[in-house]
Amino acid sequence: MGTNYYAVKKKPSLYNGALHIGKSSAGWKFLFRGYQDEELNYGADRLNINSIEDWKKYLKENNVVILDEYDREISYDDFFKLVEEKQKEENKDNFCDCCNVNGYRFTFHDFG
Repeated sequence: MGTNYYAVKKKPSLYNGALHIGKSSAGWKFLFRGYQDEELNYGADRLNINSIEDWKKYLKENNVVILDEYDREISYDDFFKLVEEKQKEENKDNFCDCCNVNGYRFTFHDFG
């Protein structure tokens, strides 16, 4: 069983959805959701998040909070502490069904 994390707009907007950041599961490195030139539902912008550096920039520069799937808020610093703790996982199958982007797990399709 794992926990999904989302970026949610802090201020009201016409779009009330959340952007899936990724999932933390027992025994696995954190699995990030990547975005390759994807159109956002609430504007003309296209989203490109292809690395942990892209996620850090997006989360810092956009007016979002990080929530888990249980509606609990986690700070930016605590979230990335969690990610770095998960980097210690040594599961031999960590990258079998996803991409290895500088040692971090990424997938570029929807998952839950």
